[in-house]
Amino acid sequence: MLKIAVENIKNWIFVTGAIRSGTTFVGQILSLPLEVDYIHEPFNPMCGMPGIERSYRYVRPRLDTEQMQSYHEITKSIFNYDLTLKSWHPQNDPWPRKAIKRLTGSRGPFYLRLAKTNPFHKAAVIKDPTGSLLSEYLHLNFGVKPVIVIKHPASFIASLKRVNWWPHPGKMKDQPHLIEDYFSDEVDFLHKKWSDPILGSAAYWRALNKVFLIQTSKYPDWQVITHEELSQNPVSNFKKLYEALALPWSESVKSKIIKQTQNNSSAEARKGLVQDFQRNSRDIFEMRRDSLSLEERKAIFEVVEDVALQIYSKESFAI
Repeated sequence: MLKIAVENIKNWIFVTGAIRSGTTFVGQILSLPLEVDYIHEPFNPMCGMPGIERSYRYVRPRLDTEQMQSYHEITKSIFNYDLTLKSWHPQNDPWPRKAIKRLTGSRGPFYLRLAKTNPFHKAAVIKDPTGSLLSEYLHLNFGVKPVIVIKHPASFIASLKRVNWWPHPGKMKDQPHLIEDYFSDEVDFLHKKWSDPILGSAAYWRALNKVFLIQTSKYPDWQVITHEELSQNPVSNFKKLYEALALPWSESVKSKIIKQTQNNSSAEARKGLVQDFQRNSRDIFEMRRDSLSLEERKAIFEVVEDVALQIYSKESFAI
């Protein structure tokens, strides 16, 4: 496929965070201008680049091992648009969506085709929560600007509960460099078995955000935004992100944000949708948090306390 003026892309942005934290919404809002391409989850083994075999791969910026160097060679293809992305068709997709994907491909290949043939592109947003542990590596080796999206642990768990997805920190284990760099003070944490999926997902939240907070303390130019901030004041907070990332803000962008966050009286996602971007965003946090029992909120807090209190108050858990 013809690639149009890829060398014109000087502004690379990496949107990441835990899954179900709003990274897709943030990535799509940041890529609204015609000048901004959107690249969907290239590091996701299910729908990303061929050769990517696991989620949450950790790569040191200095590429310490031959395996890291091989991963680096694959990653280079993103920045000259020589990459291809796999098409993914989840079994639980409704039939109309399956039919569309058969014609156009899934999101990754579809948006990649648009990106490669966009004659106006000057920036690109790479969105990928499964590549979250690559943030520092991508920043130092390719000059990407990370945008870290953090969602309150209680709201995060409630969102997982709605779709019956249960990540756990075991996805990050068996990576000695990750443990050496970030978990040397609690070596067994990533290997701990959690009998309750809620607590296992709380441990996943804690592990990822522990890494993020250590990294962002070293790089003050990284953008860290909470889902709650974006939900409460979407226009003003997205405008700040646009300015910090040198993206072109416009009244058209503003009106699209308003449409997606204020044009629906309900904060609840519509039935059958894993992601619903047309909701009353202001009420999402309390609705999600309060859908959990007091006992569940207390148990989550006990797992995440030391990391969560760097971002949220204890009162925000309503315990």
